[in-house]
Amino acid sequence: MTAPPRRTQAQRRSETIEALIDATIEAIAEVGYHRTSLGEVCQRSGISKGGLFRHFASRLDLVVAAAEEVGRRHFAAFDEFRAEGGSVEIVDLLLFARKESRDPSNSVWFELLVAARTDPELRERLNPVAVTLYDNIEARAAAAFAGRGIPADVIRLFATSALHMFDGEAIFRHTYPRPELEAERIAATASLYESLTTAETRADPR
Repeated sequence: MTAPPRRTQAQRRSETIEALIDATIEAIAEVGYHRTSLGEVCQRSGISKGGLFRHFASRLDLVVAAAEEVGRRHFAAFDEFRAEGGSVEIVDLLLFARKESRDPSNSVWFELLVAARTDPELRERLNPVAVTLYDNIEARAAAAFAGRGIPADVIRLFATSALHMFDGEAIFRHTYPRPELEAERIAATASLYESLTTAETRADPR
């Protein structure tokens, strides 16, 4: 039997960074932002603090990298969803958005956004990550509904409003779950979308 090829230095570096980011996401999702210490991350990843500092200069750098990775995972999930082909129906898109909002990794965003409210340094570092996240969400929403005669600003408004709604639902359901309203909320939001887009296309019949 031949021995497996040795990993290159670049491969080892990439795997170490991936393990640290995965451990950070897992820790923030499970124990919260403030309790996610470097020691917690090192314990979960099996990497020493010395190994961590070879790739990340600070806890903040690691946390921001974790936030970026959560965004990439959302984009990859949506691209896979769209790759299934066919026309995207609004109900399917809403159900997908709800599922992503409830994904455990998305709780990292909730934790960081709340912490950033009173942490100027975190807020400053998180701002460009949030801009990239929303720009990508809006671009993907525009692509999903291209060719239907719906103005871009309407798509942007609806996509971000739905995102905020499902993020709020994902947080609040732990304290006051109301599953009986969830199906109704999807139907009502889809109806609102249809009314909004119909009104817009009548006003601008291009």
